[in-house]
Amino acid sequence: MVDLTIAPHIQEILYAKSWHNSLPVEMLQDFAFAFIAGLGFAYGLNPLKRTIFWSAFFAGLGYNIRFGLMQLPFFSFVGASFCASLCIGLLAIIAAKRIKAPVEVIVFPSLLPMFPGSYGYKSILSMLAFVQQRDDKTRLDYLLLFFDNFTIMFSVSLALVAGVLIVLSIFYEQSFMMTRGIKKLSMREL
Repeated sequence: MVDLTIAPHIQEILYAKSWHNSLPVEMLQDFAFAFIAGLGFAYGLNPLKRTIFWSAFFAGLGYNIRFGLMQLPFFSFVGASFCASLCIGLLAIIAAKRIKAPVEVIVFPSLLPMFPGSYGYKSILSMLAFVQQRDDKTRLDYLLLFFDNFTIMFSVSLALVAGVLIVLSIFYEQSFMMTRGIKKLSMREL
């Protein structure tokens, strides 16, 4: 049996404004959820086992970098996503060299939690609502909403890919040397 006299005190602690509006707590929660998502994406792509943790860690770190930059007044969603993917790319170069794995195996699963899927979903819903409406003003509103959501989704996705591609093009020759020193495995050893 649960003591109901304690329940209001627990609710008071859980719903305190300091707990929910605290930036470090929110960043820690975002890191944990992005880490789990990065872990799932990395595991789903069946990479080397030593790269799964790094992909998940960089997913959480990149999400926090983007969140932190978006708190500043001069960073937009697109700019913060670009800087976060640039940081993920640079850190992935260091980690890939250390664990002797291809950079792409680490960096691309860590970018997936930052993909703005909700904007893609909203753009499809707006397009479906546009097709179903008969009133011209309502159709125009849904069409504008579609282009707004689609533009945000496309530009953030482009910024994520561009940030990593800049790093990969700068360290192009080093990416071929990441896996040197690894014993070649036969199919039976995998």
